[in-house]
Amino acid sequence: MSDWRRILLILLSGILSLPAAALTPTSDDEILREFMWQRFVELPKQVRPKIGVALSAGGVRGFAHVGVLEVFDNARLPIDYMTGTSMGSVVGGLYAAGLPTDKLWEIGQHITFSTITPDLNVMGLFRLVFKQKLPTSANLAKFFEKQLGDKQFEDLPIPFACSAMDVKTGERVLFNTGPLAIAVRASMNLPGVFEPVQYRHRALVDGAVVDYLPVESVKQMGADYIIASVTPFDFSSRTPSTILGYVNRVNDVRAAAMIEESAKKADFVLTNRVLDTGTLELNKLHQAGEVGVKEAYKNLGTLQEDILLQALPYVFKK
Repeated sequence: MSDWRRILLILLSGILSLPAAALTPTSDDEILREFMWQRFVELPKQVRPKIGVALSAGGVRGFAHVGVLEVFDNARLPIDYMTGTSMGSVVGGLYAAGLPTDKLWEIGQHITFSTITPDLNVMGLFRLVFKQKLPTSANLAKFFEKQLGDKQFEDLPIPFACSAMDVKTGERVLFNTGPLAIAVRASMNLPGVFEPVQYRHRALVDGAVVDYLPVESVKQMGADYIIASVTPFDFSSRTPSTILGYVNRVNDVRAAAMIEESAKKADFVLTNRVLDTGTLELNKLHQAGEVGVKEAYKNLGTLQEDILLQALPYVFKK
C-alpha cells in the first residue's frame, strides 16, 4: 500500500470508527477510494477542480465515447467542460446539450447514410458524375435540429466547443457560440467525402485534419483536470489497396502523430482500441460503444485515484 493510502486510511478509519488493521489491502483501497470519491462528487462546483473531457475524432470508432460517458455517468464523475472533433463533436454536442447516454445508444441504432446526406439517390449520383460535386452533409444539421431544436452553444448545460477546418486557409475554426447544429455538421464534414460547408464566409471540413484530439481547447475553457477519450487508428487490420487508400493512410499517420502530441497535454487518457472498423461502417457503431464501456470501466479506479490525488485539499477542506 502506498504512503498516501496509509495516511488517508488512518484518517478514514477515524472518521468511520473502523480499525485499520481489520481491513485487507484490497478492501482498504476500495473503501478508501469510494469514501473519498463520494466526498469529491458532493463538493459544490465552485470549490473543486474543474474537470474537462476531450473527445477525439475517429468516424464510427468515435462512438466509443458514448460508452465512456456512460461509465462516467454511473460513477457520478462531474464534467464541467467538453470539447469534441468529428464524431467526438456529435457525441459531445448531444451529451453537453443534456441527452442521456441511453438516448445516445438509441440514436446509434438508427443512424444511416441518409441521416448525414440527402444525396443517396439518382440526383446525387448525377451531381457526382456529371457536375463533379460531392454529396452534401446537410442532413446532419437537420438531424441535430430534430434532436435538440435550434439549440445554441450558449444554452448548453455543459459548456462545449468543437473544431472544423477552413479549406481555403487551412485554419482551425473553433465553434463555441451560435447555432450548435451547423457547427457539429462542419466538424464532421469529411473532406473528399462531402462538399465543404459554407458558413461565416468559410468553406469548412472535418476538424480532424487540424485538431484530432481537442485537449488544448478544453484547457483554454478553464479545465483544471483533463480526461482525453481517444479512438486511435487501427493500422494492422487493413492494408491499402487503392491510390485513395494509400493517400488516406498517409493522412492517418499524420493524425496519429497529432493524437500523440495532444494526449501529452491531458491528465488522463482513455485509449479505445476499436479494431477492424472503417470510418463510415455505421453498422458497427454499437460495437465501438461497447469498447468504450470496457476501456472506461477497466480504468475507472485508477482515474478516480488520480483525480483524488489532485483534489485532496478540496475534499478535506473545512
